[in-house]
Amino acid sequence: MGPPVKRGDVQVGDMGLLRFLYSAVILPLGWACAIAAVLAQGGRFSGHLDVLTHFAPLYVAGGVITVAASLFVAERRLPLALAAIAVLASGALIAPELLRRQSPAAPADAGGQLKLVQFNAALDAKGLEERLAWLAKEDPDILVVEDSREVFQTAVAQRLGRYMACGRTCGVAIFTRTPPLKIESPRRGRYGLGPSIAAVHMADARGEFIVAGIHYQWPTKVRTHRENGLRMLQVLKPLPKARMIVVGDFNSTPWSFDRRRDDAAIGLERRTRALPTWPANGPFGLAFLPIDHVYAGEDWRTVEIRRGPRLGSDHYPLLVLLAPK
Repeated sequence: MGPPVKRGDVQVGDMGLLRFLYSAVILPLGWACAIAAVLAQGGRFSGHLDVLTHFAPLYVAGGVITVAASLFVAERRLPLALAAIAVLASGALIAPELLRRQSPAAPADAGGQLKLVQFNAALDAKGLEERLAWLAKEDPDILVVEDSREVFQTAVAQRLGRYMACGRTCGVAIFTRTPPLKIESPRRGRYGLGPSIAAVHMADARGEFIVAGIHYQWPTKVRTHRENGLRMLQVLKPLPKARMIVVGDFNSTPWSFDRRRDDAAIGLERRTRALPTWPANGPFGLAFLPIDHVYAGEDWRTVEIRRGPRLGSDHYPLLVLLAPK
């Protein structure tokens, strides 16, 4: 037999493969991303549909891949239309987070800075020495840890010389350089085991301030996750907000409607902006979901917020520098 006959730039022998990719890969990917992105808009009214909003970056990526793949086939109108729907609908979810205004940052040499680290340890003491070495190097004034085991808690308290405070359980543990003035021990919510909440009253040269640590249940547990937010707001409502700091693993992205509702109700500015922290244990450490957040009252200015290194957890830690206003 002779060589394959060419039609344009594509060999006839390749046409079957292209048709297969079109029907088995390109169209299903385009349909899946477009449908998910459109259904996610229903998160305004349904907690179950709101689960879809968290994965908006994946719908954008799927739309881009669909566009790129459609360039190699002749029938490209449908995949291009699906890709446009996926990108535009997902972009409508993500854009408010990228465009929202934030308060002016403080200079790097601002006085009276407070250094805080937030870290979901994923119920694992793996890499304990590496974790302790990084924490000792950063030497935070306050460390808020979710999902940590006793061996990690004891090591931090003893080897780093910190005071440890918990709520009714140590699902959230707060480690401080100086003893807290008071420890809040709020009861848990009605459903499930969450949220885990701990709060400490601290003091500096400007007076008293409050640091609260939060850990929500996964958003797929719709009723529990929503109750977590309501319980958090109930706990924080009577406390003074101007010098309050709230950090934790909220298990929700900024483009979910649930997080937007909490942002509006909490009375504090969220200082993190689309900073992905999960999953830290994926390929190449590529995190794509911002589910760990930092809130602070109006008397704090943000100096810097950045991710720490991979420390054996599926979450990256957050390093936070705040300065008095």
